[in-house]
Amino acid sequence: MSEAVVVTGPSHPGGEEIVHAANPAAGRLLPGLVVGTPVADAGHDALTDAVVRARPGFETEVAGRVLAARAVRLDDDGAVVDALTCWYLRDVTEERRGSASLVRAQARAQFLAEAGRALHGVLHLDRTLRTAASLAAGTLAPTVLVLLADGSDVVRWARADRDGARPHTGEMTRADLRATPRLHEALTGRAPVDPWVGVELAELPVWHEPPTDRVVAVPVPGTVVAGVLVLVGPDLDDDVLPLGEEYAVRVGTALSAAALYREQAHLGHVLQASLEPPPLPDETSGGLLVGSAYRPARESLRVGGDFYEVLPRTAAGRTPFLLGDVCGKGIEAAVLSGRVRQSLHALRLVEQDPATLLRLLNVALLDAADLDAPGAAVPMPRFATMVLGDAESLPDGGSRLRLATGGHPPPYVLHADGRVEEVDVAGSLVGALRDAEIGHTEIDLAPGETCLLYSDGVTEARGGPGGREFYGEERLEAALAGCVGAPPQVVCDRVLQLLSDWLGGRDHDDVALLALQAPRGRHV
Repeated sequence: MSEAVVVTGPSHPGGEEIVHAANPAAGRLLPGLVVGTPVADAGHDALTDAVVRARPGFETEVAGRVLAARAVRLDDDGAVVDALTCWYLRDVTEERRGSASLVRAQARAQFLAEAGRALHGVLHLDRTLRTAASLAAGTLAPTVLVLLADGSDVVRWARADRDGARPHTGEMTRADLRATPRLHEALTGRAPVDPWVGVELAELPVWHEPPTDRVVAVPVPGTVVAGVLVLVGPDLDDDVLPLGEEYAVRVGTALSAAALYREQAHLGHVLQASLEPPPLPDETSGGLLVGSAYRPARESLRVGGDFYEVLPRTAAGRTPFLLGDVCGKGIEAAVLSGRVRQSLHALRLVEQDPATLLRLLNVALLDAADLDAPGAAVPMPRFATMVLGDAESLPDGGSRLRLATGGHPPPYVLHADGRVEEVDVAGSLVGALRDAEIGHTEIDLAPGETCLLYSDGVTEARGGPGGREFYGEERLEAALAGCVGAPPQVVCDRVLQLLSDWLGGRDHDDVALLALQAPRGRHV
């Protein structure tokens, strides 16, 4: 279509504005425009206003089409000729529609990008659910409801409104969805949602008042969880469904990531709890008093390669105990320490003698190492040092300890007079050689005397003024000598405090302490 042209000006100097000329295109774009008649009689207010006010141009809608006009003053060598104005008009409907589409597409892309960033990395299932609802409220629809099913009987939900208030949240059971079969189908992703879902939604216990507006429900895809995005509002246009579907994909990805993280965190918590040193009794059934202290190299993990435990008194009247250290640090070492403890629990069913137990454990670790996958990405450590033994009560109230050791620092005995004596027992690494040498001995603790078992993380802790000097055996003996008469837990806490002062916040290896004390003034 050629450009429309309309010439306007006064009928005579100072007279009324009339249409002096118009080409056929102008007649098609501006119906009712007649040459020689007043501009005001054509019925086009935008043209009349622009002529009267001498505007440089205008834009208006006529019969569903958008017209843009610009004015050009007619002159002859700079002199205005009868004050005529030539108006050039174009149909810009498609241009405006294209611009509007571009603006909508840009707004849509910006919304999805911002939503993706907001949802990314939340990794908390309920928080992700609330965020998914609040981000969409006011953009996709005035009210947004998100339902989430994770395979259990519980269905979580979050509802957000355009008023910006904190999303409402809650839970219901799958039985609550029986009145909404189509919504349940959408939640499982097996069927599309038809308009009748709006009627069904009124039955859900998620509203203050049942919705009466138009409803669009979009399944939320997910690899771990499934959900439904429900959009409620009076003016939901046809563009909301494709945008809702794209948003639902991002919501599903975020919810699945959060659900997977929750499962992994729960698994990690359960495994971590199983690997942590078990709590010790204040007093064993045999009267032995015990105390412990533990500080892993990676304190955020709460577990490491050092381990200890004191078991219930056996039918033979002995209280088993152990303290050990596997090679390595972190979770790999903690897993091996758990393997060692489990192996010992099984071996104790057939053997009670500490030295024989340690020999059997040595063989078990070697056999387990042979079964490990040779191409494992992270090879498991398999060497360990250990002191294990048991205690039985003596008639005078003291305790007799049977000790067996393999590659571990020898224990200390704190006597009632303050003397600190190293137990003369030694052996080779457990899990390294088939013919490992296992050291064994027996010692008697008088009432009130303490035997301290410790890992090499104590004596090999580097610190002091220069930060490089070992804590060493002499400082440990001095720390122990200052604990005469103290309960076993106080002994461990005191040694750990002095060691922490020595470290001064520096890195360290795993540290474990186990104190065994014969009770004072007790007779069997």
